[in-house]
Amino acid sequence: MTENLRRHPRFSVDVQANVRTSDGRKLPARTRDLSRSGICLITTNSLAQRDELLIDLILLFGSSSASEPLPLRARVVWCTPISQAFQVGAMFENLSKAEESFLGMFLRYLDGSILPAGAEVESVDDSSESEPGQVEPSPESKDDPFRR
Repeated sequence: MTENLRRHPRFSVDVQANVRTSDGRKLPARTRDLSRSGICLITTNSLAQRDELLIDLILLFGSSSASEPLPLRARVVWCTPISQAFQVGAMFENLSKAEESFLGMFLRYLDGSILPAGAEVESVDDSSESEPGQVEPSPESKDDPFRR
C-alpha cells in the first residue's frame, strides 16, 4: 500500500464550479475533490499546464439555497483526458486571508464539523443525486487513472 504524501486531506466533492482562464474563457466545470492546497475539476475543455485560473465554487444547500460563489485563484498543474472530458488538477495560490478563511469553512462543512446556518443535522442530505440543470460532465467517470 502506498503512503499518502499529500500535505492536506482531500475531500471527494461534486459541486458546480465556474472557471475563468487567464485568456478570458469562461468554462463550466464540476469538482471531483478539494483540499486546502488544491482542486481537481472535470471540464469539457483542455487547460494548459501553468494556466492561471479563477475558480468560483457554488455550494448547494438543498433545492432552494446556494452559497455565494467562493472565488479561488489557482494554477493548472496537470490536465488529463478522461471519457469525453478533461480532468484538471490545480494548486491554489495567492489566496487572500478572507479566501483562505472561506475555503477552511467550506472544508469544515465537507468534513461535517459545521453545518450551514439554520440547518439541522437531520436535514443535511449527503446523497449524490444531481440537481436539475447541473453542468456535465460528471466526476463519476469510470476511467480515472488517478482513482484507486
